[in-house]
Order: sequence, then structure tokens, then C-alpha cells
Amino acid sequence: MPTYAISDVHGHSQQLRNALATVPLEDPSTRLVFLGDYIDRGPDSLGVLELVRQTQHEHPDQVTALAGNHDLWFLDWLDADDDELTWVMSDIDLVTVKSLLDPTDLARALGHDDPTSDASDLDGPTMNAGIKTAMQARHAELIAWMRSLPLIHETDTHVFVHAGIDEWAGDLWRHGTPEHVFTEKFPATTGPMLIGKRIVAGHVRTNMLHGDPGTNTVFADEGHIYIDGSVETTGRLNVLRIQDDGTWSEHSVGLG
Repeated sequence: MPTYAISDVHGHSQQLRNALATVPLEDPSTRLVFLGDYIDRGPDSLGVLELVRQTQHEHPDQVTALAGNHDLWFLDWLDADDDELTWVMSDIDLVTVKSLLDPTDLARALGHDDPTSDASDLDGPTMNAGIKTAMQARHAELIAWMRSLPLIHETDTHVFVHAGIDEWAGDLWRHGTPEHVFTEKFPATTGPMLIGKRIVAGHVRTNMLHGDPGTNTVFADEGHIYIDGSVETTGRLNVLRIQDDGTWSEHSVGLG
């Protein structure tokens, strides 16, 4: 029963399609865990969300999708007061907003009728409210699905999580880990296994753990496997495959 893991897709839907082509979900023994961060940075956040959701829908007993910090930040922004502009202001060139809204809906949210223009004469909170209202009207089911995503997935031998856990809590890690640590833990913990299971995570770019900006392969030590290959700069996703005996392999998937 091999288990595959993919993390930090960040709006790169074609790389995700190519990665999924390497995961044999037609075999009912195959398991796949998505580790979160489906949105932001790349050009097609909507495509990634829809593909992850569709894959989970088609293989409900085989596929688990977890939430990452970027996914939760987006949901927090939707729920926040309209004068909370942090998320939308950090969306450079509105790349994620443009993925989720067609040009006509976005223009109306910006207070005009020109789908070729990103300009707006509206004040920040009014513009923000318009964008959020349009998103929630257009993607109610998708947003509800995002809200349902768990933060951890546990097997007999591994804990899958977006960022990490409080390993020093030992057997009490499930209750001792603050919720934000599951999706935002930084820096990454490395070293021996402390909870009796190996941790599989994304979030921290593996080149930081390798100590080499040019090395984006999976990083593994005795207690951890980190797989974020910086797709937004490398154009490639790491696909991790774990065997029942704990041995693992990887391959890197790009646009080709």
C-alpha cells in the first residue's frame, strides 16, 4: 500500500496534472495525501483547488487533502472585517483574485465595467468587500470544501502535516500542538524521531534544509521528510512515494 504525497502546489495546475499522472490511483491500494498550500503565487489557484477536490471526490477512500497556511489565510480574509486588507494587498498583481473571478466580475467588484482594467477608484474596504462578495457568490461550494480540510493525517508509521507539530510534546502532540503550528511552523524541526512516527511535511523549502539554493529535492533525516520543492521558482513539484516498510523514493515533475 504505497502512499504518495504532494505539497505546496501554489497555483501551478499543469504541474499538478503531470504529477497526478504519476500516481496510480487506479490501483485501490494506492494512497495520496495533499499537504496544502494550493493557492497563491502561481497563475491558476482555481484550477489547483478544483483538481484536488475532483481527485478526492473520485477516490474518497484513497485521497486526503490537508489545509496549508495559504489556504487558511485566504479563508481568514474572507471572514475578516472589510478593512482587513492584508491578504488582498499581498496578492501581487491580483494573480489569485484573477484566477478565482472572471474579468467582468472583478471589474464590477472594483467599481467599473471595464474587464481589461485593474484600476479602482473605490476605497480599500469597499473594494475588498466587493471582491469577497463576488468570490463567495461564485465559489460557495469550493469555499465550503476548503473549510472542511483537516490539518493532519496519521498512519501507523507517519504523520502528514503541512508545516509540523510540537514534537517535544511526545505522545501528547495531538493536544499539545497549537493549531497554527500545524500550518505555520518555522523553522523546520530536523533530527531523530521523537513521537514514534516520521513526519512528512511541506511549507519549508527544501533548499533551505539542504543549505543549497540550487538543491530542491526532498530532504529527509531520521525523523522527517520535507518535500516543498519551490515550484514557484523551479517550475517543478516533488512527488514522494512511501512504501509500507518506510522506504521512500521521489521524482520531480515539471511542465514537460
